[in-house]
Amino acid sequence: MKKDDTVTVSGTKSESILHKISDHLIKNSPGMRVIKTALAVILCLLIENLRGADMPTHACIATVVCMQPTLRSTFKASIDRTLSTIIAGAYSYLMAVLLIAHFGMDPRSLLFYLILGILSFPLMAIMIAIKKPTSLAISVIVFLIIMLNVSQTNPLTYAVGRVIATLIGIAVALFVNWLPPLNKLGEKIGSVNIEKNGTEDPGNHHP
Repeated sequence: MKKDDTVTVSGTKSESILHKISDHLIKNSPGMRVIKTALAVILCLLIENLRGADMPTHACIATVVCMQPTLRSTFKASIDRTLSTIIAGAYSYLMAVLLIAHFGMDPRSLLFYLILGILSFPLMAIMIAIKKPTSLAISVIVFLIIMLNVSQTNPLTYAVGRVIATLIGIAVALFVNWLPPLNKLGEKIGSVNIEKNGTEDPGNHHP
């Protein structure tokens, strides 16, 4: 066998191995929504670290909640989450000023905790009134995280910081769901699963 032939055979074997590995990874993928969500969380953590944020929770929660099967549904969810975040942030600031600055309540007291639970009802009522019931969860989460940690800093500064972090998470979810390479991979995963099993795997067909 000639040297050129040996190189060709070796190259063919290498390509075959890489193809098998790639094919195996694609066929056993947990689904693009899972992959995109994990990637979005990683990006949020990196961004928050670069910003020097002391609590990246908001960005991560927002990006997980907003990540939907398609870019269109993610965009719609992001609009709703953005609105609910702004409303919850403003509501939290007003309640913090009223309870802590005006009434001088101890934010670590049992009474304060009980009042927070009661105050979640008006916030949820607001979301229902503006016809955004799907945003109940994120609005209450934003409210509770702000109120349960607001004693350490200025209420306005803290509320604005948490809202910005949430908006970063929303933006990251949109960006990751838009990325063309991931969407092409999603199409490939879907086509492999259809050919392999004869039926479409709903968990892997998300673009």
